[in-house]
Amino acid sequence: MDGTPTCRIKCNGESILVTQNLFDVLEQLAHDGNYMGLEFWIDAICIHQGSEEQNRQVNLMAEIYRQAKKVIIWLGKEDKHTDRACAFIEKFARSHRANASETDQQAVVDELKQPAQLLALASFFSRTWFTRVWVVQEVVLSQAATVMCGSCVVSWDDITTVSHYLATTVSKQEFHAAGLELQELRYKNPAKMAAVRRDLVKLAMVGKQLKGNSAILLHSLIRFRNWDCFRGHDKVYGLLGIHKAALELEDAAPDSPLYPRYERDVPRAYIGIAKYILENTSNLLLLAHVEGQDFQSIPLLPSWVPDWSVKGTLGLGITGYERFDAAAGTEAYVKPKISDDNILTLRAAKLDSVTKTGETKEEVDRGMPFVQWLDILHETEELYHTREERQDVLWRCLITNTDKSGKFPAPDLREEFWSWIRDRTDTRGSEQLVESAMKEDLNKARKFHSSYSHSLLLRLFSTANGFMGVGSQSMKAGDSVWIVPGSRVPLLFRPSYEGRWRLVGGAYVHGFMQGEASERSLSVEDICIE
Repeated sequence: MDGTPTCRIKCNGESILVTQNLFDVLEQLAHDGNYMGLEFWIDAICIHQGSEEQNRQVNLMAEIYRQAKKVIIWLGKEDKHTDRACAFIEKFARSHRANASETDQQAVVDELKQPAQLLALASFFSRTWFTRVWVVQEVVLSQAATVMCGSCVVSWDDITTVSHYLATTVSKQEFHAAGLELQELRYKNPAKMAAVRRDLVKLAMVGKQLKGNSAILLHSLIRFRNWDCFRGHDKVYGLLGIHKAALELEDAAPDSPLYPRYERDVPRAYIGIAKYILENTSNLLLLAHVEGQDFQSIPLLPSWVPDWSVKGTLGLGITGYERFDAAAGTEAYVKPKISDDNILTLRAAKLDSVTKTGETKEEVDRGMPFVQWLDILHETEELYHTREERQDVLWRCLITNTDKSGKFPAPDLREEFWSWIRDRTDTRGSEQLVESAMKEDLNKARKFHSSYSHSLLLRLFSTANGFMGVGSQSMKAGDSVWIVPGSRVPLLFRPSYEGRWRLVGGAYVHGFMQGEASERSLSVEDICIE
């Protein structure tokens, strides 16, 4: 969308230029007639782009949205799919309320699977509004929000209901089967915003002592990592208001890392916020969201600082990792120390060394043969140390032992896994297969793929002692797997110089995600991360 001001309007008696998109919404509001005589705060007009003035105004944006009587969300002009999409969103949400019958719910679910309906929803959720990081606090902090798409008006709560269903039930392959591509799976994004809003409600019910340890800022950074912003600063600054609202913080002082300062370079902004998170949370969740050199485009960042400017569903694809507890039973968590030259010192115990890595999940998803996976499988003992067959360990690693709904450990999906394998290796023509059997196999394959595709930027690996897992696609043979008090997942480190290490990212290691490493008498030591 072109952000160049080309349309002239009068504001407070002055003639100013605005973008076509802003002109469109003002024209629609005037045509609607219900908003005449009301005062509007519009960020594109009210925020001065000069450095210090912009810093101050951005610092106040969260409070503006909290105090607004209503926030109007403008998705853009309607297209030929808008009426159908909005009508279905209302119908779907109505059918999924508590008083709706199962028959009504199933009927509308069946309607959802129709290609024409999927096309309408794909068009609706593909609008750029659903990817802009600055819109998050507009929705999360608002008292009431109205969504407008041309002349169509739809409830934000209804949109999140449909978004949640699509994100947890409908697989990416079903959109592809209808001939559709959803860039970055935008239909999940309203559900992510709803999750942050639920976090705020929960925090409102706890005491200030608990609020002081809130990780809502980090959770927000994780959830909205693949969203768009004009400048690298905004990936952090666009979410600070949510954190301050959650902790009932006053406006941040200019020397605080929570105060937006656009004159700072992006590395300083990211380092400052990483230090703040480590100092104000009681865990090392931040470190599990570093993904190594493949996902660090900003120079001069220490390896332990996430590069939030890099988009994508990174890591194991789980916001808080609360289902895992790899360091349980080890020594108590001690906050890490950070030197003036940004060397992080923490306590950790080495579990094993990586000896072999395989194809990434994304490569296999694109159709690449999984020869290295088979090598890892064949080199693993037939009976894994957990007393499971090695084939079962493989598919559980590929989905981090978690199904689409978030259930851990995942139910038995071995049949679905083998259907998924056949779907990638069967080269026979469809006329040679029994149609009903083929359809049943395809449905099973899609069921496995819905869990598999949740996080694709991971690489299968095995270790010297025969353990199997998945970690950042940046990992390679020679990296080490460590159990770190304060981290719910094992962390991958790479040797550097003078005994120091570089952080590669978090990992899933089968059989070591619930504190089992504590039974192995590992030696905990101080290690320095550069």
